[in-house]
Amino acid sequence: MADRAEGACELCVFCPAERLEAHPFHPELDVFRPPERQHAALVELVREGNGRVSAALAEDQTVAYVAFQRPDPFERWSDDPSGRLWELGAVEVAPPWRGRGLARRLLEASLATGFFDDKIVIAQLLSWHYDTERTGVSAFAYREALVRLYQGVGFRVWRTDDPEIAGRIENALMARVGPRVPEEAVAHFHRLRLSGRAPWDFSF
Repeated sequence: MADRAEGACELCVFCPAERLEAHPFHPELDVFRPPERQHAALVELVREGNGRVSAALAEDQTVAYVAFQRPDPFERWSDDPSGRLWELGAVEVAPPWRGRGLARRLLEASLATGFFDDKIVIAQLLSWHYDTERTGVSAFAYREALVRLYQGVGFRVWRTDDPEIAGRIENALMARVGPRVPEEAVAHFHRLRLSGRAPWDFSF
């Protein structure tokens, strides 16, 4: 889709693989894995048609991005015969570019395409992915900041017994149910999020 100027950078919404590949990741986009590996993985994700990536581009680099994908096969969320369950796999902004609202702008622009209107997008907030060292905030405070960000674009917190999420109170499951998602797909999502009982289970 067309780029949109946002001050000193451009938003490339659902960025084509070739455009994303031409903009290496800022060296501090390293929360999930080394920037070179994350960049290569997301380029491949888009090229293979298994996900969508929207990016903020500046100075011939990617300085922020949001990545959407189908859930990993080893996760309970992959048990989705409808194909309507997607995951907000990563949201990351390079430290020098934080405080400009780039994450929210990328999320808003991606959701405004309508692609996710007939889908459920989940977001797993996992404390081991929080950038607490550079932000200087606690894991719980970081979680609350993410909750506010995602709530602002239509997500809400849902209780789950998924052990990976329910094992720590600093974690959370959020989801955005698109306005055109069939009732049976919504019901299946609720069965997945409460399919058993985790060893530790915090309510919100």
